[in-house]
Amino acid sequence: MTHNLLPLEEYAQRVLNEHRDDLPDRNADYWTRYTHLLAGLREHVYPYINAGLSCLSKSPGIYTDHGPDHFDEVVRYAGFLLGLPKNPKVGLTPYEVYLLLCAIRLHDAGNIDGREEHEKHVSTMLAMYGGNIGLDQAEAMLISKIAQAHGGKTLSGDKDTIGQLPMDGIPIAAITCRPRQVAALVRFADEICEHASRAGRHHIAAGTLPDHNKLFHYYASSVRGAVCIPNGCFKLHLAINTKYLLASYPLPPDAAGVSAEKYLIDDVLDRIVKLDCERRYCNQFLDPGLQTNELDVCIELMEDREERPSIWVLAEVDRYSFRIPAKEGYPGAQDAWRDGMPELKGLTLAGRAKEGWKK
Repeated sequence: MTHNLLPLEEYAQRVLNEHRDDLPDRNADYWTRYTHLLAGLREHVYPYINAGLSCLSKSPGIYTDHGPDHFDEVVRYAGFLLGLPKNPKVGLTPYEVYLLLCAIRLHDAGNIDGREEHEKHVSTMLAMYGGNIGLDQAEAMLISKIAQAHGGKTLSGDKDTIGQLPMDGIPIAAITCRPRQVAALVRFADEICEHASRAGRHHIAAGTLPDHNKLFHYYASSVRGAVCIPNGCFKLHLAINTKYLLASYPLPPDAAGVSAEKYLIDDVLDRIVKLDCERRYCNQFLDPGLQTNELDVCIELMEDREERPSIWVLAEVDRYSFRIPAKEGYPGAQDAWRDGMPELKGLTLAGRAKEGWKK
C-alpha cells in the first residue's frame, strides 16, 4: 500500500489475515486482492475522474471533488459508522468487510466517463483493474451489485436499489454474506462524507465557478462537521457565509435544457431532507447497532466583517439548531421540522442579507 491505512483498512488487514477459514478460499490472499484493485484505481482512474466529470458529463462544469481523497473519505466514514477505531461495533464478517472496502473503492469510479449512470460502470472498472477479483465471476458480480446500489435506479426505474439485492448473497464456496447491509453502509457513508474539503476553494475565491455549479460548491464549503456519535445520533454542522444568500443560482439544465433557479438556503434544507431520507432508508438494511436514530443539525449564518485593513473574519449573525428524530417515519421525505423555522427561506434571507442583517 502506498498510502497510510485508514482505520477500516487496518481492521480489514488484520481480520482477513487472521480468519482465513471465514473466507471463500482459505488459500487466497484477500487483502492483496483488495490492494491490487486499489493500486489499479489509484494509478489509472482516480486522478482522471474530475476531468472526466468536467468534460464528459451532459452538463459540463466544475464538480465537487471526486478524486482519490473522496474515496478515502468514504472508507473513513464507513469506519466511523462501524465504530472504528475507538468503539468497534463492526458486526460484519471478514468477507463482508472485504466486500465493503472493494465496493467503496469502486462506487464512483465510473464518473471518469461522465456523471450520467456512472454507477452502472462498476463492472467495467472491476474487469479492467480488479486483477484476481475480476477473474472470479461470482465475486465480481456481487461486488458490482453492492457498489451500484449506492445510487441511480433499478432496471424497472425503482430508486430502491438496495432492496433489489438478495438478503443473503450467492454462496461462494461455503461462505454467504448480507449484501443489503454492506450496500447500506456504502451508500450512507458516501452520503455523509460531503464537507468543505470537496469544494473548489480556488474557484470560489477567484469567482470562476460556472453559475450552474455554484450551489454544489457553496453547500460543500459550508459543511464544517459531520459525525456519528456512539448514541446513534448523526450530527451535521454548517456555517454559511451570508454573501452566498444574496441571490439565487441556476441548477444544471434538465433533459429538456431548462435550468431552474434556487437559493442556497433552500438547497441546504432540501439536502438535509435527502440526508434524513437516506438515513432512514439505509437503516432498514442495517443491524440495530449500526443504525442512526436521529439527525442533529446546526446551521450558523456568518458574515464577513472587516476588523482592520486586509484582515477579515466571519462573525455569527444567526443560528438554527434542530433535531429530526426517527419517529418522522419512512419512506416519505419528511420535512415538518421546517414549519418551525419559517424565516429560514431563500427570499427572506436574501432580503435580510441586502439590508445588512439589521433586526
